[in-house]
Amino acid sequence: MRSGGFPCRFDGCSAQFHVADAKSMESLREASANRTAHEQAAHDYRHPSPPPEQRWGAPRIAKPRSRNIAG
Repeated sequence: MRSGGFPCRFDGCSAQFHVADAKSMESLREASANRTAHEQAAHDYRHPSPPPEQRWGAPRIAKPRSRNIAG
């Protein structure tokens, strides 16, 4: 991504989708959306989603138990 943005994921395509501000999530989302729109329009390419068990996400953390210690 540092070399110019998000690359097109279609084999043989050299298109890059520039991220205006690398610290802005909105800018990252916009570049990603532009890449996806290009892939679908130019190549009829749809990137496969990973299986649900391999998707990124926040780990589930159990809520700490309260400790009632009388003393």
